[in-house]
Amino acid sequence: MQCVDSFLGICFVAANSTASLFGFKDFIAALALLIIIYTVSDIRYRFRVSVSPIPLFKISYALIGLIGFGTLATDIWISEKWLVPDSLITTAIWQGTLAALFLGLVITWMHYAFIKPPIFGRNNYQRYAQELYRIVLKGSEAELPIIAHELAASAKSLVTLAAGLVKVKAEAKEKLKPCAEGYAGDMLLLIANRRFCRHLVASSPLTAIRFLDAVAESKAYRVPIGLFAQNVSTEAIRNKDSGLYHEDEGYYSGLLGYIKPFSRALYGNYELVEALQNHSPLDIHYKSVWAWDADQFETYCRVAQMTLKSYLEGGHWEQHSYVLTRALHDIQETTSRAILDLKKAGDDYYGDAWHRLSAGVDFIKDSINAIGELKPPPEARTLRIRDQVRSRLRDEDFYDRLAQAMFEIIFSAAYIDGPPDKAWSIHYSSVWGDFFERSNDNRAWKIVQFKLRRLLYDEIRDLESMPNYKAARVLGICLNVMGLTMGKRSGYGRDHAALKAAVLAWTQRNYLRLRKVNAEVADTCLIGSITFDAEQSRLVKTYAKGLRPDPDREYLPLQSPPVAV
Repeated sequence: MQCVDSFLGICFVAANSTASLFGFKDFIAALALLIIIYTVSDIRYRFRVSVSPIPLFKISYALIGLIGFGTLATDIWISEKWLVPDSLITTAIWQGTLAALFLGLVITWMHYAFIKPPIFGRNNYQRYAQELYRIVLKGSEAELPIIAHELAASAKSLVTLAAGLVKVKAEAKEKLKPCAEGYAGDMLLLIANRRFCRHLVASSPLTAIRFLDAVAESKAYRVPIGLFAQNVSTEAIRNKDSGLYHEDEGYYSGLLGYIKPFSRALYGNYELVEALQNHSPLDIHYKSVWAWDADQFETYCRVAQMTLKSYLEGGHWEQHSYVLTRALHDIQETTSRAILDLKKAGDDYYGDAWHRLSAGVDFIKDSINAIGELKPPPEARTLRIRDQVRSRLRDEDFYDRLAQAMFEIIFSAAYIDGPPDKAWSIHYSSVWGDFFERSNDNRAWKIVQFKLRRLLYDEIRDLESMPNYKAARVLGICLNVMGLTMGKRSGYGRDHAALKAAVLAWTQRNYLRLRKVNAEVADTCLIGSITFDAEQSRLVKTYAKGLRPDPDREYLPLQSPPVAV
């Protein structure tokens, strides 16, 4: 092209006014389209772009300004046909360079939004934490489920970095500066938000699985994941459409019922559950426990059973489990409350309270069966603990805790004192029969029943020195379910035969003395169909009449107390 002018030996020619390769109009159209796409795009992709390892928004702002002013100046220069240097950088190359910068910007956005979404790491921990904090604090019902799913990709990174915080603190010579490890620990606490956990359970249980599996695989039990696990467990039990309710049995739930991925991640690793201490997934706040219905309580019993089996299969029998002890206590208390609800419900005791009672009793039965299936079943540390104060922690094991829970449930059932049919149905059919008539040849059952018999008889013996209503009710339910006459010690009733013989003998010797000392406590012993015949000095048990003209009765003659000399 012929030079129009020259300066310092550089030839200047008129700008080429042919068709533009990438002009200002093209830039504005592409920018508008990019803004619209970002505006209407899902929160998932906006989150990914926001937490990219490079300051993508600042870079985009600078490049958009550079490309915009560059294309605008180029269009004006060409329109006015101002002179340009005659060099290798032609108008087309210049416009192509601007177009390449804009295309590179779009590709970078697509890379982080779709191709390789960023995860929490050392290059973006501050941006990631700030964006996640903003979303959780905002609490949008539409955004939280999506972000909950998005967090699954960063689970391993968050756990790994949080686990390294102890080492970073140890190596820090001065005050600890902001670091990825510290932010990771804060993020684990942030996602324990109850509202966030509720959405996570409903829409993305995979995220909880990823976090808990990451902790279990790396054995990073000291990271602050406990509150997250506890709140996820609380919301999963509360939400009857959560994964827990679709992983009950393979026969009903298909493949997930056999694999149980969500349940096993939360409850299937005893070492993890125990390491989380008071924030374990089995430690549910009492207000939530009191609000459970039968389905929710049954689900809790089922997942607690998973932790117990992991405890047994892992060879932890000699280790005291604080988590399982607390879980057993919660189950016993909920079962006892169900019995009291049955008392208030009148004759309608086949509803929700009835099923809660059955769930608690079934948990204890299943626990004893699981222990008995071990080869060989573990022996008790001590069959009879004589000094309850000094020897409790040293000599107690899980057999003792099961026996104590059974004792408390039997005591609660003793509050059902009428009518006789209802009392018998709860005393025997729902409680006593399940605790004393299902042992077969299971060694674990024999150990627990021995301990339970001792607890019941020792409680009854307290009436000799200190008459009290608790011991009176225990005596009353024992007499009501076992009867007043001693039959054979083999066959039906053999599991409580020794207790029956001891209780009947004690009652014969001490009941009249008890009436003399405290008649109200003595009357409390008369529950179900047991009555006191003062004229004949005997106790009478009256069975249901049925179609017979007269009901069957049993009598227990009582011995007069010795006369003081």
